[in-house]
Amino acid sequence: MSLLNKATLAIVGSRMPTDYGKHQTERFAKILSRNDICIISGLAKGIDTIAHINSMCEKGKTIAVIASGINNIYPPENKILAEKILENEGLIISEWEPDEGIYMNRFPRRNRIISGLADGVLVVEANLKSGSGITARYAKKQKKEVFCIPGRIDEKRSSGTNRLIQEGSNLVMSPKEIIQILEVEQNDNNIILDGEFKDIYDAIGTVSQSVDEIAKRVNKNVQEVNEKLFMLEVDGFIVSMPGDRYIRK
Repeated sequence: MSLLNKATLAIVGSRMPTDYGKHQTERFAKILSRNDICIISGLAKGIDTIAHINSMCEKGKTIAVIASGINNIYPPENKILAEKILENEGLIISEWEPDEGIYMNRFPRRNRIISGLADGVLVVEANLKSGSGITARYAKKQKKEVFCIPGRIDEKRSSGTNRLIQEGSNLVMSPKEIIQILEVEQNDNNIILDGEFKDIYDAIGTVSQSVDEIAKRVNKNVQEVNEKLFMLEVDGFIVSMPGDRYIRK
């Protein structure tokens, strides 16, 4: 229960996310958890599941708010995930009695608890009419910050997020922007990166390096390295210098 007193962020989105949505959810959940922000979601398929799993990958904690009794986890394939959340000292919350069944009309109602418990809500991907949009509207009524990751204008699963941005929600491209708006102290002393991002970060070191030098060190082509460098810069790990050079922040 002590998790309810921590800095919290709800992450919600499509049950059938694009690869872009999956990648951004993983990225945001990991970095936010690394900065001691507890991730809240609804244990649904898609974005919810990815958010829960990746928050725990960084030894963070996560809260799942469900629309049925705790003895009737939905979807059934997430029963194992629910168990792992509890094993990781996370929390599962329901307003229903433990043996209460599953009724689809209760899921939108559940969303007011997701937003109500959180300091802010991040919408990754959402259709114009979606449960994630309902969560965002509840958040606005509750005077909570709403964050949206922008998407392609011709992608249906980004239509809801893009519309929320039009209506005044925070457009975010980096977890750092959320951390700053929520005024959470950043953990800069424990930088944990995965795979090739870590290789590139390590290759930069504390002295500025050119893109060509970095690419040579990690044995990757310049285009691929440039893409990773852009994401590292957006996330606040590195800073670009004159002459197409980079240095750790």
